Amino acid sequence: MLHYLPILLQIAVVYLIAAISPGPNFFMITQLSLAGRRGLGAASALGVGTASVTWATLAMLGLAAVLQKIEWLYTGIRIAGALYLVYFGLKLLRASAKAEPAADADADADPADPQTHDATAYWRAYRSGLLTCLTNPKSCVFWTSVFAAMFPAHPPLWFYGVVLALIGTLSAGRYGGVALMFAAERTQRGYRKLRRPIDGLCGAALVGLGAKLVAER
Repeated sequence: MLHYLPILLQIAVVYLIAAISPGPNFFMITQLSLAGRRGLGAASALGVGTASVTWATLAMLGLAAVLQKIEWLYTGIRIAGALYLVYFGLKLLRASAKAEPAADADADADPADPQTHDATAYWRAYRSGLLTCLTNPKSCVFWTSVFAAMFPAHPPLWFYGVVLALIGTLSAGRYGGVALMFAAERTQRGYRKLRRPIDGLCGAALVGLGAKLVAER
């Protein structure tokens, strides 16, 4: 077992470095949390964690590598992810132009009203995180590269389970921490003063990321 500990550590470090870099997952969770929705930000973080474990599983099974070779399917995922990011970003840009509190970028209810935090709102937040990560083709490339470079040949069965548990825990910790940090009262007070430019910045970032995905080949 000790023989596999350095490999697990390498996978953990590489994943955390990738997760720290701002991307679609970060901006999605940040916006939900900044608008005073700690629970919805956490639900979105759980969706990202689920998608990360899914991609890791596909990479272990070799399906992620196969997906990269099916050009039409890979392109379809890339375009779908780009359109979703642009859609979410445009809703944030529209909200940033309004004087009233921002509307939920993925729900019709008022996020400032605690009564809107029902099961449907949490499901939509979870779905946002899940789809944002699942439709990001860079996740496919990342996990395929990680396992091609680091995964040992013919590991024991328990190693697969440990890797998935590790990825799930790190993802939940990283993005759950983002949700809690940006939903803190002190952060909220600053956000209420700068809501419009912050929403505009997050919206523009998501639209830019979506446009970049469309342009990539």
